[in-house]
Amino acid sequence: MKVDYHASIIEMDDKLCDRVVSFFIDPGSNYSYVNLDMVDKCGLNKEVHAEYLLVQLDTSTNKRVYHCVGACTFELNGMPMSTHLNVLPLGSYGMFLGMDWLYLRRTKVDCYDKAIECLDDNGE
Repeated sequence: MKVDYHASIIEMDDKLCDRVVSFFIDPGSNYSYVNLDMVDKCGLNKEVHAEYLLVQLDTSTNKRVYHCVGACTFELNGMPMSTHLNVLPLGSYGMFLGMDWLYLRRTKVDCYDKAIECLDDNGE
C-alpha cells in the first residue's frame, strides 16, 4: 500500500509572469508565498511588511518573512488570477498557495483526485 505523506497538497505547473513554474497548493498553510528567485526573475515589486511574519517551515524551523508582493498576477489552468503573496525561498517551487488564497476564491479542494475548483477575480 502506497501512503501519500502530503495527501492534502496539490502540485501543478502553470504560469507566473509568463514563465512556467511549479505551484504548490496547501490547505494546511495559513498564507501564500512566492519564491524569492521568482520575485527577482519577474521584476516583481517587493514591499516591506508593517510587522514581519514568523512562519514555521516543513523542517520544523522558524523563518521570519519581511517582504510581500501586493498584487501578483499568475495563471491557474489558463485562468488569470491575482493575489497578495509573501516572499520566501521555496526551493524548486515558484509559488505556494495557502488558505488565504483558497478562502478568498471559495476553493473546493479534492485531495483524492488532486484537483481544485475556484472562483476567478470576477467571482465567477
